[in-house]
Amino acid sequence: MTIRAATPADHDEIARICLLTGNAGGDDTGRHGDDALLADVYAIPYLHGPAGFALVWDEGDGAIGYVMGTADTRAFQGWFSDSWWPSVAHRHPLRVEADESVLRSAADPERLLTAVVDDYPAHLHIDLLPQAQGKGAGRALIEAACALLTERGVAGVHLDIDPRNDAARQFYPRVGFSTLAGQPAELFVRSLG
Repeated sequence: MTIRAATPADHDEIARICLLTGNAGGDDTGRHGDDALLADVYAIPYLHGPAGFALVWDEGDGAIGYVMGTADTRAFQGWFSDSWWPSVAHRHPLRVEADESVLRSAADPERLLTAVVDDYPAHLHIDLLPQAQGKGAGRALIEAACALLTERGVAGVHLDIDPRNDAARQFYPRVGFSTLAGQPAELFVRSLG
């Protein structure tokens, strides 16, 4: 079991993991008009965007889980809206009803700018295939990401969960994240200082 920085060779596996975990932690295959949509919004940009990072869990045969994000959510959101999404949006026309909310989210220039971004400027996403679950991979990836962000001088990190994902709601407090009074129950934060 290895945690390593993602490489361009991991692109397809990262997209696959994103798809297979994109429905509140479950398989989202076939629900959208294009199975690449979720990865182009929620995963692949972190391989290219400002202050981005991507670490993968690899048991010897390629990535079966990842944690990715950015140390600077404001800069990342600006880049996503100005550069990334305009460069890939043409591949994702509205095809089925399930596409609508994802496309609307991707086009929102403030989608990642939550109320906590000033105090918790980094954000991350973590997804694990079933064969990586229950082995400590999630905790190890979160700790590796938080160590990387601490090395970059980041004061805090935040993340949102799908409200239907009860496993995530139980997991994040066990790895040092908490919710804040007055903020949505799906928004978790962790101080890094």
